[in-house]
Amino acid sequence: MARLRIHLHGPWIVAVIVVLMALHLLRLDRFAATSGAWGLLGSAAICFSIGCVCRTSWHIARGRGPS
Repeated sequence: MARLRIHLHGPWIVAVIVVLMALHLLRLDRFAATSGAWGLLGSAAICFSIGCVCRTSWHIARGRGPS
């Protein structure tokens, strides 16, 4: 059984948490265009992309290449 590598999965976990927070705040604001929660969705996208870079870097460092 493979151990959970937090440095690989951490950014994706954070992205999911931030999306859930943003959706909750947007629901409270009735999805208003002026809601500050829209910026959280951008932050979640950045966390997701960091997770993709971490995973690719991990596979390259282990000599397997990205899959």
